[in-house]
Amino acid sequence: MFSLRYIALLVLMLQFNGMSAQELTEFKWKNRVLLIIDTKNDLHARDLQIGKFVTRNDKMKERDLVLFVCTGKEVLDKDGLKTDIDPDKISYGEFQGVVLIGKDGGVKLRKNFIVEPKEIFDLIDQMPMRRAEMKNR
Repeated sequence: MFSLRYIALLVLMLQFNGMSAQELTEFKWKNRVLLIIDTKNDLHARDLQIGKFVTRNDKMKERDLVLFVCTGKEVLDKDGLKTDIDPDKISYGEFQGVVLIGKDGGVKLRKNFIVEPKEIFDLIDQMPMRRAEMKNR
């Protein structure tokens, strides 16, 4: 009886640990993801790029766009708070810039810093899924 309880507890603990790490795939079909990749710790470029988007939160929300910053060691949300997303799952080598991932999980844009939000918003607004969203609202 003791060993059965122990095994059940062990299985529950392993399942809980597996669910604690958030993955980008959780956003598929729900959100578009904007990754700001800064593996060289270029705070000036990173902060400038983040600033261009956080001041347009309403336009991001309208497009179901979430922003994450990947430093290579950790993944931060738009407020600079550490997330549970595994940075090893986001591998762009020495790339420094912005990556836009569509709701379908595909990479729609990969461009070096600094990218204007209008370019991202215009690209999103041309996507068939976004056009359907605008039509249905």
